[in-house]
Amino acid sequence: MRPHTPTLALFLSLLALMGGCPEKLVDDPSDDVPPPRAVTEPAPVDPDAPAAKVEQPPEAPESAPEASPRLSDVPLEGRLVKAVSSYFEGHVGRRIHIHTDKPLYQPGETIWISTYDLASRDLSGDAASTNNATLELISPKGAAVITKVLQRTEGRAHNDLVLPDGVQGGEYIVRLTAWDGVSEDRPVIVSAYEPPRVKKKLEFVRKAYGPGDEVTATIEVKRPTGEPLANQTLVGAIRLDGVDLPRVQLTTNGDGGGMVRFTLPSRIDRGDGLLTVLVEDGGVTESISKRVPITLSKIELGFFPEGGRMVEGLPTRLYFEANNPLGKPADVEGRIVDDRGQSVARFRTHDRGLGRVDFTPAVGRTYHATITRPVGIAETTALPLPEEDGCVLRHFDDLDGQQDAVRVSVRCTDERDVVVSAMVRENLLDVAAVHVTPDAPAVAHLRSDEPALASAMGVATVTVFDEDLTPLAERIVFRKRRARLDVSITPDQEAYVPREQVALKVRTTDAAGKAVPADLSLAVVDDTVISFADDKAGHMLSRLYLETEIPGDVEEPNVYFDLTEEKGALGMDLLMGTRGWRTFAWQPVLNPAPAATRTAGAAAPGDGLDALLNDDDFAFNDIHGVAADQGGVVEAQAMPGLKGGLKKNKDKERPRRPAPVADLPMAQPEPDPEPVAA
Repeated sequence: MRPHTPTLALFLSLLALMGGCPEKLVDDPSDDVPPPRAVTEPAPVDPDAPAAKVEQPPEAPESAPEASPRLSDVPLEGRLVKAVSSYFEGHVGRRIHIHTDKPLYQPGETIWISTYDLASRDLSGDAASTNNATLELISPKGAAVITKVLQRTEGRAHNDLVLPDGVQGGEYIVRLTAWDGVSEDRPVIVSAYEPPRVKKKLEFVRKAYGPGDEVTATIEVKRPTGEPLANQTLVGAIRLDGVDLPRVQLTTNGDGGGMVRFTLPSRIDRGDGLLTVLVEDGGVTESISKRVPITLSKIELGFFPEGGRMVEGLPTRLYFEANNPLGKPADVEGRIVDDRGQSVARFRTHDRGLGRVDFTPAVGRTYHATITRPVGIAETTALPLPEEDGCVLRHFDDLDGQQDAVRVSVRCTDERDVVVSAMVRENLLDVAAVHVTPDAPAVAHLRSDEPALASAMGVATVTVFDEDLTPLAERIVFRKRRARLDVSITPDQEAYVPREQVALKVRTTDAAGKAVPADLSLAVVDDTVISFADDKAGHMLSRLYLETEIPGDVEEPNVYFDLTEEKGALGMDLLMGTRGWRTFAWQPVLNPAPAATRTAGAAAPGDGLDALLNDDDFAFNDIHGVAADQGGVVEAQAMPGLKGGLKKNKDKERPRRPAPVADLPMAQPEPDPEPVAA
């Protein structure tokens, strides 16, 4: 029997933590799953089986026209700069993150914790976040099991929570509450589990299946030492609505990857499906199970025009999101049909229930969407109603941040001057005034002259204003997805024996390979525990750069930052176009509420827009330097940021969830089909 020699996973401060209970907390071969039946011949290796992951090359940016001439006689640019600067001087947002050493604990173990309370604008810890904060461990019943007061320095604090030996199992919450009541939660699991001998990862290729569909799932198996279980015969057991389907067998490739394939019956009653893959190694059988995402009768489908609106006769890009009745992503295919019954476009999800399709609404027509796969979905979804006149916004793809500028085009039904702005984490990236004619779009290339801001990773809000600074169109895009800190860890020797001292060399560099200082936290954890926990919660990159910018929960947020994921780059844009869709929130910026106090002779927020915009005392904060810290499991990642002078922290208002599709007006399409876009 091969000895159990777990490897050690090294975590930096961007460790992805537990977001929910795994399918099984104990790999027990007696757990209602019979051992694998004898097979006479091994199945051939599936060519689609997952191989060892490698970093994907950057996605080439979409070509864009040259920028339109900027108008020099439009004073609105300066007015907008002053309004933004003055507002965010007094409304500084905060972002809090809790880093634990691992997501899964046994009774009696210690939870090691680092906490971060950072200003949204530059991701630095300012003077306000040096105040004390309260750290609590909340039980599954909602009671505070442990409470501590933390003393913080520049937004940082470290501590630990020791679990009692007889503590009840379940999902616990590590909660940090700042001095002003702002709090952040981090779920962890407590369970008396038995660590598995084999690391296993099971994922379905699609997020929704229907009657008659072929179900495909990838499986990756490795020994605790990291050695892949190559050319290993595995068995897949499928149970559907309480009945066992014929078992399937598969063989792993040289990287320990395999593909499970089986076909669902043409008739399904309830759709309660469970896939269990059994792995035998060294005379011991272990299993991993996951629910089959079966959808029978209902898919929630929402469409979100790029920029917020569709306008008759103007080409637009429609983003869409599909979910099952439980709110989980569902991969679908379908058609857009007009009120005459003519199919004018086809669509399909790219990944995780998200997709987009180019579309030009026509005058006098209305549209609805029908789902063709999974089969059996009879319900249709109305598209939003296009407006008779207005402007639409189009972003030119730069999925991996290869361009310094945010490049957008603006089309309008009438000739007019517009102002286009881009903001990143409360910083104004650029403002441009351009002239639009009905027969040609205006193109703006928005870039910052500040090197740190120009290269900053994060969500950019792009807004089109009219001559009165009334927002006409708006969307968010994610910039510089690859502009991260690179963290390398080198041990002083290749192998160690138990209780031998280990020395590690840690090096941090920026995207250009230049060495930069970083504030890091490090944990050493049994890697099989991380694999067993199947953790899908967001790491620091996701929590600070993504999840705080959009409403609701993000399904598997770390995928969008994983440079080995083929679909991650476009998936990030689809997330921005659907979950990031919002109504305008410029009213508090352009016409803020009156302040309690003001400096004599200076414009106050309550003085109205004219006084505010014409006060020369308002100036934009200078931004200097780069600071960073973050980390991940095995693939260490990092949090690049900006440094600047900030004085006070307050909660930032989060964008509102988009209106339900049922509440949106109907749309009007054009009669000719558009190309399929995924």
